Amino acid sequence: RAFGCCVIYCYLLSCSRCVSSYSVTVQESYAHPFDQVYYSSCSDILKWFKCTKHRVSYRVAYRRGQKTMYRRKSQCCQGFYENGEICAPHCTESCVHGRCTAPNTCQCEPGWGGNNCSSACDSTHWGPHCSNRCQCVNGALCNPISGACVCSRGFRGWRCELQCEPGSYGHGCQQKCQCQNAAQCHHMSGECRCSPGYMGAFCEEHCPAGKHGPQCEERCSCHNEAVCHHVTGECSCPPGWTVTK
Repeated sequence: RAFGCCVIYCYLLSCSRCVSSYSVTVQESYAHPFDQVYYSSCSDILKWFKCTKHRVSYRVAYRRGQKTMYRRKSQCCQGFYENGEICAPHCTESCVHGRCTAPNTCQCEPGWGGNNCSSACDSTHWGPHCSNRCQCVNGALCNPISGACVCSRGFRGWRCELQCEPGSYGHGCQQKCQCQNAAQCHHMSGECRCSPGYMGAFCEEHCPAGKHGPQCEERCSCHNEAVCHHVTGECSCPPGWTVTK
């Protein structure tokens, strides 16, 4: 038999505390009445002036009895179940990548979301319940657990917002460019973009005779065996000849 349950505890904790009663058998003492005979002086000569009288007296006696005891008892609230000595929350759906923290409420691990933590974060979100938006740019991959950016080829920085520094390229900007003659190195592929007047995979060669300028596409206008500068196209005349304006 229970009484006095504090139902308000269910709104704050996982269990309610009640007071329950139970009975135990005990040996108890009590005052047992009995007829006590005693003598008193009287005027009856036949009784030698001693008369018998009675009175009710009491003495200690023992008997078996029932004693009501009381104890506090915890009961799990709705949505919780007994798990050893604690009341654990119950989730109807199992939390696949997380744990049940309240009735039908899963706390997801970083990188997972959904009601039962079974859905992986998409490419633009990370963290518990996929609640954080990724900050990565330039095609970088976002770590679904930490949100850290894994930069694509040719980029660096915590958001992968920066290109590789001049002279480096590739993943993590770890590869060294091989370009020569002030050529520009592509930050992603390492391909050399030759300065005017140069050609070749690493821009190591001058433009061929009769060509000059960007990508060696311009034709020289020199005559009489004059030498054409591979960069500017300026003619260097042989002896006996001069440049006409």
